[in-house]
Amino acid sequence: MAEGIQLKKKICLRRKEKPAEFTFTQYLKVKLLWQSNTDLDLCIFYTTKDGSFGGVFSSLFRQKKSDMGSLDEFPYMLHTGDEPEPSEGGESVEQINISNLDEIETANIIVLNYGKAIDGEEVNFSQDSGRVEIQSSEGDYFEVAIDSSDMGHVYHVCSIKNNNGVNAVVNEGVVMDLGTAFDKIPGFSLICE
Repeated sequence: MAEGIQLKKKICLRRKEKPAEFTFTQYLKVKLLWQSNTDLDLCIFYTTKDGSFGGVFSSLFRQKKSDMGSLDEFPYMLHTGDEPEPSEGGESVEQINISNLDEIETANIIVLNYGKAIDGEEVNFSQDSGRVEIQSSEGDYFEVAIDSSDMGHVYHVCSIKNNNGVNAVVNEGVVMDLGTAFDKIPGFSLICE
């Protein structure tokens, strides 16, 4: 048995904590995991350093494959596919991989309760047993619970702030309705009519 082996610290970001800094050189995985019969969607809406905005999300929103992004060209983010409901007894997973944040100032990680939003039903996220996990190629691991009982269809889970190559995950923990998300999250308008 090797001596001196230690586990990396698992960081669970709670509200009111300071930003957790990290660097990555190869990739960053952003995963949404949940355990309910709900159609949750993982999206990243970003603002670039020159002030423009965009997003990476399921191609099912606008029927455009390009909405899923690319790891080889800007925005250097790729949505790996939409799984509308969990398998029997298991967790559903949606994932966005990131290979470069050099041109991004802020990447807002958003979870949308698509089915309830389309049906106009009241909803909160506390019943979905959801969380977002962020893992870097260097072994950094951040987890943010999606557990608010506030009513709304859009959960601004966390953001990644890029400060000249030093990245920080910030727990946002804000639930909002579609109109508020449209007004406050740059790029959210891309999935709205």
